[in-house]
Amino acid sequence: MKTKISAVQLFCSIILAPYGSALLFLITPNAKQDAWIAMLIYILPAIILQIIYTGLWSKYPDDTIVTYMPKIFGKFIGTTLSIIYTIFFAYEAARVLRDITSLIVITTMPKISFNLTTLLLVSIVGYSVYLGMEDLCRAGQFILTMLVSFFMLEWIFLFTSPDSLKFYNLKPVLENGIIFVIKEGWKLITFPYGETVLLTMLYPSTVERSKVRKIAVLAIIFLGILLTLSSIMFISVLGIDFASTSLFPLLQTMRLIHVGEYFDRIDIFLILIMVVGGFIKISLFTYGAMLGTAQLTKLEDTKYLAVPFSILIFGTSLVIAKNYPQHIYIGQILTLTYVHLPLAVFIPIIALLVQRIKESIKKK
Repeated sequence: MKTKISAVQLFCSIILAPYGSALLFLITPNAKQDAWIAMLIYILPAIILQIIYTGLWSKYPDDTIVTYMPKIFGKFIGTTLSIIYTIFFAYEAARVLRDITSLIVITTMPKISFNLTTLLLVSIVGYSVYLGMEDLCRAGQFILTMLVSFFMLEWIFLFTSPDSLKFYNLKPVLENGIIFVIKEGWKLITFPYGETVLLTMLYPSTVERSKVRKIAVLAIIFLGILLTLSSIMFISVLGIDFASTSLFPLLQTMRLIHVGEYFDRIDIFLILIMVVGGFIKISLFTYGAMLGTAQLTKLEDTKYLAVPFSILIFGTSLVIAKNYPQHIYIGQILTLTYVHLPLAVFIPIIALLVQRIKESIKKK
């Protein structure tokens, strides 16, 4: 039976795919106290990126990015790109698995085995992708509601906690000019916004196909607002120096919250919610890799790939870095520049141009 998801479920998935790990960090710390402005500015390029993704899909409405690449670039180049995208999805799942495992081990259970924690997480992910995308997207609806609700509570708690929010930390605004902010924030188009390339795998499964482009654009705007407010929160509470160097600035922010005399360990609830958000992101990328593999090998049901991919992602997450600082360096410096940028931005743009040229030649 063909997978079917609603427009609302697609909306939630587009947000959760980047947000599951983006909420852990202060993105673009090089922009200093103007990091939140960079996040706002790059919403527009991110919208253009969604128009490119949906523009490609509109020409091949029954295909994913894995199956329409060979139709655009030819069998050899196109199939090679399809394989690369499938590997990319699996690699991203392994990276986020490493993020979430590190969060658990570093912040709550330092004495527990890192490998055991990873195994437990990937087992849950494996079961979720075995059940299929429809169940996963339904869970995503609930989890996004939970994440947004807790995000709103965070702001309420911060406003009610004395001396927590120091908005003067956001000054001076645009100290080095708008060009500096644009230059330092260019990686935002690759992460978090570029990670939405994964959702091109779900476009054909959307029931209300006419709403896909509108949903994608609205989801990006909503995601951008969430991440902008997160950046404002980190900088105003922690200051730019502490927010830039902290491994998990959101966690440090929540540890400053005190509600009443006894309820002052909100960070415990936060860790749980962050783990749940990360779980959805890992599952989405794992399913994307499974679906891509199934389409390349003509396999009808993706559930048979759940166990092999769980093992693959488990092993990859353990070997991609020696320690957490190296993991962050590889992710924020090397991967964003040499993996995300070509796969999320350059190749889709080139593919759209090639498709339009071929279409024009065919008409003539």
